[in-house]
Formats: sequence, C-alpha cells, structure tokens
Amino acid sequence: MALLLLGWTASPMAAMHLGPVAPPSSGYGSWGSHAVAPPAVFSFTTQWYDNRISIYHPETVPAPAASIFFAPGWGLDCEAYGELLRFLASKGYTAVCDDYGENAGLIGAQLNAAFIEAATRYPALIDTSRIGLMGHSSGAGLLTSVAYNLVRNRGWGSNGAFIFSSAPWIDFDISDAMLVDYPTDIKLVVQTYEDDLSTDLRTYIQQFESMPVPDSEKEYITLRSASIDGYDYSADHAAPGTGDGYGVFRIVEALADYTFNGSVEGWEQSLGNGIATQIEMGALPDLISTDDPRPIPGISYDYPCDIPDNPRRSHCADYDQELPASVLQQPVKRQRVNPLSPLFVWEPVATAESYFLQIRPLLANGEPDWNTSHGVSGITPVDAGCENPGELCRFALPENLPWEQHLVWWIKAHGGGREGVWSRRGYFSTEGQLLFADGFE
Repeated sequence: MALLLLGWTASPMAAMHLGPVAPPSSGYGSWGSHAVAPPAVFSFTTQWYDNRISIYHPETVPAPAASIFFAPGWGLDCEAYGELLRFLASKGYTAVCDDYGENAGLIGAQLNAAFIEAATRYPALIDTSRIGLMGHSSGAGLLTSVAYNLVRNRGWGSNGAFIFSSAPWIDFDISDAMLVDYPTDIKLVVQTYEDDLSTDLRTYIQQFESMPVPDSEKEYITLRSASIDGYDYSADHAAPGTGDGYGVFRIVEALADYTFNGSVEGWEQSLGNGIATQIEMGALPDLISTDDPRPIPGISYDYPCDIPDNPRRSHCADYDQELPASVLQQPVKRQRVNPLSPLFVWEPVATAESYFLQIRPLLANGEPDWNTSHGVSGITPVDAGCENPGELCRFALPENLPWEQHLVWWIKAHGGGREGVWSRRGYFSTEGQLLFADGFE
C-alpha cells in the first residue's frame, strides 16, 4: 500500500504544533513528567525480512512499565511517529515500535515476532500483562490479528489490553474462526479522518464491527479538518491526528488509563459515547464519536474495501442504499433552551430532500418516552435554510416544548428514494433545570 504515505519525512505529529491551537497544557494529551531516554534500537530478522525495533521509555524505570506496541504505516519508520512515541514514554509507558519489512502478506507475522523478541530482550522495560496495540494504516489493519495472537495465544494483557487503530487497512490474517474465539475484554478505538480518500471507510467499519467487544468498550471516532487563522489542520489519511494532543495523544492516553487503571475519566474521554468531555477539541471542530458507524455513499477511494486482495471482502457491507447521518450541532451539550423558541441546528446531508426531526421527553431511567413525540417530519432544506452549500440547517419548532423537562433529539435525512441513517442523539433541557445527562448517545 505504498501510496500517499511514501516520501513522508517529517513527523506527522510535530506538524500539528505549527498551527495556532496549542496542545493541552494539563491532563490527558499534555506532555508527561518523565524524562525520556534515547530509544533502545535493535535489528531482528523474521520471515526473511529485516525488522528494526525501537523502544522508547522513561529514563528511570523502577519496574517494567505498561507497554504500547506500535505498527507504522506502509513505507514509514518509527521516527515518523517519534513525537507520539516519546509522548507515551513521558507518561511513564514503554512504547515498542517495529519498522517491518514491506511484504503486505507477512506484516502480521513480522509484528508478532518482533514484539515478542522485544519483550524477551527487555523484560525490565516491558510489562506484557498490561499492553496496548496502536498502529496507523497498514500497521493498524493488522492489530486485530496481532492482538488475537498476543492476548489469546500467549496470555499477554492479563491486566488490561487495548487497540488504538488509526485509519486501518486490510488485515490479511484475521478469520471468522478467530473472531468467534476472540477475547472480549479488549478495549477498542478505531480512529478515522474526515478527508481520508485513500482507504474505503467500509474497511475501517468492518474492523470495528467484527470485534466481539461490548459497545461500551469500543468507539469509532472521526477527526475533522479545520482552517484556523490561515492554518489548515488537515484530516486525511496521511495525518494521524488533527489537533495533535487533542485528537490523538489525549484519546490514547485516556484509553490506556482506563484499560490499566479503571479510570472513569479515562473511559469518558476515550470511550465516552460522545459526551462533551470526549468530543470537545477546544478551538478545533468537535470529534464525531459513534458505536454505529456508516460510510459516506458515493465516495471513490484509492483502495476500496472489496478489492480482490482483501480476504474479508465478502464482509464489506453495501451501504449504497443509505444516506449518511447528519451531525448535530445544537442543543447537545448541557444546553438549556428557551421553550418559546427552541432552535435545532445540524449539518446538512448533501442529497437530502427532507429531514425527520425526532424529539421526545426522557423518562426517569434515561430512555426516550416512546409514547410522546414533539417531532416534525418533511422539513425541507428550504425550510431549514440550508439549501446552499456551506449553510447549516436551522429549524425552530412551531410549538412550545414542555417547561422544565429533559429531552432528547435526533434526525434523519430522506432523498432520492433513499432513507438516511439516524444521527446520534443530542440531549438538552428546557429552562429551569440543568441536564442530568450530557452529550450524545
């Protein structure tokens, strides 16, 4: 898969710091307190290919540290992700990265052998009972099968294991039989990029949906592009993160903290089902977070999911009969609205002819009241003022909402004889009370 990534010489993470949005200064995503040692590097030959393994770690390691194993994208070396790997070490983790030989069908075997060799050579640095597997592009694609081999077959991750998969390509080694017998306690984040036209989103979705992990323990997160003060934060396949500390560092650190320490805050910021603390990115656009991902119909990719080389091409679902989901803008995050003139705002779907706005009160258990609806169907782009490109849809209800109630809303597009996918749910309350649940579900 030597495509957009070849010829990439600068650290993709370092480039994010050139823009006007500063990285987090505290908490998840901020640089850690540990001084970072020069990486330990050794070469290892497996499957007739030379692998170069780099181990990034704190200068002082009193005991083997929870370890994150990283697989680069095709044609890239570990130092292309050096800032990320050093960041992990600054937080007290050991980060093990393999520059694997370039044979797509053998990458998984190389990664397994290289990671095992690193743990064998450096037991004072690497704790295999607490592991994370992280990768990008072709490296990320193999994480599903690599995790199976390390966790199920070798017993790694007995005290916690996660996968952070960034724009994953094809996994040549995973099978349906393995997925039936897959460990179910692995945490999972699949991260995608809004402007990624390289790899078919169905490949990413197939990896996400095939993992037999509860929805509460996995998340599909999309980073979005932005232009701020003349600086472009590009969210394409060749950029592992828009916003640097906010979009990548913060999420993976929170995921590690939850996996290894059971941190509630770590769960909220990594797997939090779209709550405000997870998706907010400061001056950058909010993340999009879901447990039910959908591709964008009609997009042409450099590498479709159903190419002959993909051994799981029969699992590339056909979503061509669906319109994509709208993205809700407001009210969504601990917002209160004036019941005299509630205004709902969402991003338009390009081919939508109408929208169905669903609004229901919340019961005491947090579920929508399916017997009461304040929804409106047949809202046209003209009705919502979003018939022109670049305009947000805005719709004010023709009736007042109940006073002092907690409510939930979501929306679906219709057009060209096709029905859209329901959006995430946005929570809000009418004036008089604070919302008891925030964000999306």
